[in-house]
Amino acid sequence: MSPPRLLFADTLRAAGIPHAFTTRQGGASTGPFASLNLGRGVPDDPAAVRANRQAVLQALALDPHRHVEADQVHGAAVAVVGAGDAGTSIPDVDGLAAIEPGTVLAVHAADCATMLLADPRTGAVAAVHAGWRGTAAGIAMEAVRSLTDRFGSRAHDLLVAVGPSIGPCHYEVDEPVRERLGRWGWWDAVATPNPRGRWQLDLREANRRQLVDAGVRPEHVEILDLCTYHHPDLFYSHRRDRITGRMAAVIAPRSAPPQRDPGGANPHE
Repeated sequence: MSPPRLLFADTLRAAGIPHAFTTRQGGASTGPFASLNLGRGVPDDPAAVRANRQAVLQALALDPHRHVEADQVHGAAVAVVGAGDAGTSIPDVDGLAAIEPGTVLAVHAADCATMLLADPRTGAVAAVHAGWRGTAAGIAMEAVRSLTDRFGSRAHDLLVAVGPSIGPCHYEVDEPVRERLGRWGWWDAVATPNPRGRWQLDLREANRRQLVDAGVRPEHVEILDLCTYHHPDLFYSHRRDRITGRMAAVIAPRSAPPQRDPGGANPHE
């Protein structure tokens, strides 16, 4: 098994925040789940999933016994978690927030947007899964609210990375989606009509605008502009393949002052 291929956000990396967006490369899974599947909710070999998760957390020097994940129901609930939640999946939420050093947060996706939020001042972090339903319900704003209300964060201090997701090039949505998302004032800026009477939705941009509406500085939102559908070698995509694995977005509160990044040739890997 080769080392997992991980992607990083420049802003979070510079702030010394332990984090990563995984790809599908470098794991033990086979078949349609090859090879770094991290999702337990698909019919993959559980032993392979455990090995994949262990490899990712080891690569990030994070404690696998402190891992907490969201159950993900395509809503807008964000749970505050800590050491007592280690090793669990929190039901009925699509976001997690924590401040206790060592707590490892994870959300999973195979086209939906994922977001990692960090407050370099307080140390608080959050991980969010946002499909179109969660976006329509305002989960990005709820994540900001969780950090400000529970940990005293200030929205303008937050650093946010929006991970790879399906891009507007391949994400066609219909009238029910337009009705739900159309209540936001920026619908016309994130959705382009197509010849089939539907819309091509930019899910990452929709969440970026929601974050800015919540008070996050535009320059503090970094988007990893890669389409999961368009890169079958790098990413799982449910819309493209239907039977497929899941990537993860992982973050943990920083337990020490920022360290100089040893880095590599590519700042995003």
